[in-house]
Amino acid sequence: MAGTTPGHDDWGRIGWTARSLGISASLTVFIVAACIGPTPFQPAGHEGGPGYTVERIAQDHFHIAFSGNSSTSRRTVEDSLAYLAAQVTLRNDADYFMIANAKSERTSSAFYANSYQHDPAGHCCRWDGVVYHEYEAAADIVIHKGAMPQDDPSAHDARAIVEELAPRIRRAGGYSVY
Repeated sequence: MAGTTPGHDDWGRIGWTARSLGISASLTVFIVAACIGPTPFQPAGHEGGPGYTVERIAQDHFHIAFSGNSSTSRRTVEDSLAYLAAQVTLRNDADYFMIANAKSERTSSAFYANSYQHDPAGHCCRWDGVVYHEYEAAADIVIHKGAMPQDDPSAHDARAIVEELAPRIRRAGGYSVY
C-alpha cells in the first residue's frame, strides 16, 4: 500500500538490493581498473603511482624506480627498470651503467565482492574475491663513459640494453627518455 511503512520482508529486500548495488558498483570499478592494461613506460603521475621515477643523487649516480599496476607483470616491471637505466645512461652521454643495488617487491591486494555466504554444498563462509599483485623495482645506478669492464657482472652496456628491450617496452605518448 502506498504511504505505509515497509514491513520486515520489505526491509530485507531493500537491504539486499542496496548490498547488491554496492557490490556491483565495487566490482565494476575493479573490473574497469583491471582492464586498463599494463603500465606503459612513462613518468609516474604522482609519488607511488605507476610509471617511472628518476632522482639524481650525484653527477654520475641515480636512484631509479618503476612501479606497475595490477595488470603489469614482474618481468615487464624489471624490463622497464633496465630500459630506464639504459635511457638515463645514454641521456647523460655515458656508455654503460653499474648497478650499485637493486630490489624488486610484490604487493598483494584482495578485493572481496561477497565475503560471507554458503557454498552450494551448504558449507559456511566461502570467500568470493580476487587477489591481485603489483610489482615495483628500484635500483641505484652509477653511469660511466668509455669501455665497459667485461669481467664485472654489475656493468651493463646501455646501447645493447636499449636495442634488446625497445621492442618489448610499451611506451605512452612517445616517452622514451626521462
